[in-house]
Amino acid sequence: MIEEFLSRIAFDPLLPWPWVIGLVGLASVAALFAATARLRSDFQRLLAALFLGLALSGPQLVSEDRRPLPDTVLILKDGSDSMQLGDRSSVADATEVALRDALAATGPIDIVTVNIPPDADGTRLARSLNDALASVPTGRLGGVIALSDGQAHDISEATASAMPEDVPFHALIIGDPDARDRRISAVTSPKFGVVGELATFELRVDDPGYEGERAQIEVRLNGERKARFPITIGQTLSIPLEIERRGRNTVEMTVAPAEGGELTLNNNLFISEISGIRDRMRVLLITGEPHSGGRAWRNLLKSDPSIDLVQFTILTQPRVKNTNASERELSLIQFPRRQLFEERLDDFDLIIFDQYQRRAIPTSDGRAQLTIPPRYFSNIARYVEDGGALLLAAGSAFPTADSLFLTPLVSVLPTRPTGDVTEEPFRAELNDKGRLHPITRSFAGQDDQTWGPWYRAIGNDPLSGNVLMEGPDGTPLFVIDRVGDGRVAMLMSDQAWLWAKGHQGGGPYREMFRRTAHWLLGEPDLDAETLTARAENEQLIVERRTLGDAPGRADIILPNGASSTIEMVENEPGYFSGSMALDGLGAYRLQHGDLSTIAAVGMLNPVEFSELLPTTEILSVLSNATGGMTRTIGLSVESMPDIRRVQSGDLTGRDWIGIRDNNAYTVTRSKRRPLAPPLVFFLAFFAALGWGWLREAK
Repeated sequence: MIEEFLSRIAFDPLLPWPWVIGLVGLASVAALFAATARLRSDFQRLLAALFLGLALSGPQLVSEDRRPLPDTVLILKDGSDSMQLGDRSSVADATEVALRDALAATGPIDIVTVNIPPDADGTRLARSLNDALASVPTGRLGGVIALSDGQAHDISEATASAMPEDVPFHALIIGDPDARDRRISAVTSPKFGVVGELATFELRVDDPGYEGERAQIEVRLNGERKARFPITIGQTLSIPLEIERRGRNTVEMTVAPAEGGELTLNNNLFISEISGIRDRMRVLLITGEPHSGGRAWRNLLKSDPSIDLVQFTILTQPRVKNTNASERELSLIQFPRRQLFEERLDDFDLIIFDQYQRRAIPTSDGRAQLTIPPRYFSNIARYVEDGGALLLAAGSAFPTADSLFLTPLVSVLPTRPTGDVTEEPFRAELNDKGRLHPITRSFAGQDDQTWGPWYRAIGNDPLSGNVLMEGPDGTPLFVIDRVGDGRVAMLMSDQAWLWAKGHQGGGPYREMFRRTAHWLLGEPDLDAETLTARAENEQLIVERRTLGDAPGRADIILPNGASSTIEMVENEPGYFSGSMALDGLGAYRLQHGDLSTIAAVGMLNPVEFSELLPTTEILSVLSNATGGMTRTIGLSVESMPDIRRVQSGDLTGRDWIGIRDNNAYTVTRSKRRPLAPPLVFFLAFFAALGWGWLREAK
């Protein structure tokens, strides 16, 4: 009562406040002097100072007509992707309706609902809470109630400091507490790796309640399955993967679904992109004999600072009479065949044979010894099939008995000699595939007839692969092929060096064979058969590059596991595209013909799906700090606690949550009247002085 009475007091001073304070101060000093001097009027003097202050300040009693204002309750409704699983969203809607009815039954109240939107960084509940608090009147806020599965990714102890004082935060956790969710995640996921070397991934499969059991995982690199093996749930496993190519490499690791079903399969897949870089490319160049084009190859390869070139040129003539000299004495340096083709063959990224022919070197005992024995050619063939690269520039010996085609290398060569050799001027031309293939496509806009002429073409009959360039009467000049995991290219003329010399205008020697080398080394941008996808303007754009006829439809698996198709349309020769509307964030898996790829819309391995089971642990930080409650209601609205208005004391109980009653109001009319006439206070002032004089007179 006293506090209410004092709150209704106002002042209308007779003098400016500095004067009032000064006069009352002097009177108080007089009272203090009386007390220190032990005069009998100290109390009367102090009483006089009080009445003087009341007389000069003009106290008034204020009466107001007040209109009560309803309290405000803020409802945070989680609309993130995890709340779309199962019946969570519908239960949240039903709970909101029941909550509104229960709040309305407690009396006049304003209810503000704020939806927490999906976000690439997870459920941003704290951000939505701060934005909502800025838009509601703090003095009328009775409480905050969150409807969520409990998975929030920006909650910390500092979040509670944003809540107004004495305002409770309650959380009703929605979701089946007995649900199962198996997920795979990366403890360590490298972003860069050296091509040809191993990059180590550390993975973990979690399945709460099933720790120690085994689950099957599958590992894919660039769409190709590399391994499939079991992993112990709850333990970390290191998986080494060899980086196959320069640029982007896509790693997919999938864990098999749990028996009996899961909340979602979206987190059964872990996707990582690792950029492959080449430390140094080691190239072995073997020239069969000295010739005018030998230096052109050397200059081309040495001009690339990322290439380490090892070159050998066979200087000994194939048919030389017996000089009674050893092989070591006939060579400037000994040809290290065993080291090159047996011990260190796999150290090379690319092997080039330039006008090489089989030849025998006479030995001191009268026998002939092949420069490169057949077993070494078998090693080279195996090297190519296992992922190596081979470039063969054929010379005049290719259609003869000294041809490399008559060695074990024949198993990886894409074309065979016919025995014909054309020796007349002609101009190399791109054929239809040459005008589409990335190696030579950029030259298609030029007039092939402006290229300088060549003077020799080796007749050949392609067995496999693609012919990109032709000579006289359609003779294949440039043939490329994939063999096993490796690649092979064959140039069926020994005249390409004329382009490097600028003969009669020359030609694109440097760029064409630089691209050829990078294609042989697996440069993904130079592949003719590619499938790519990207998100753009709420659409998934799929593009296919091919030398053949692409299938009409692309098969696609959406992030939610559903299947669909995209119609592919040819935009220009060799280029097909299609599109579809995006269906949420996540990984889109595409299959078109023999190719497959993954398009990540939003973040790879989104945070939202890292933890999906309902939990009270995260939001308890807020409720405990504000006196609120975090409670699991599962999938039943009937489990919702009662609502009570609370003016003081506890804000939660066993089966109820409290909303602060702020007794907020607005004043509609105000009237003032003096607490007493000023004359009364002046009379009291003089009466107190007189009483003090009488006390001192005695």
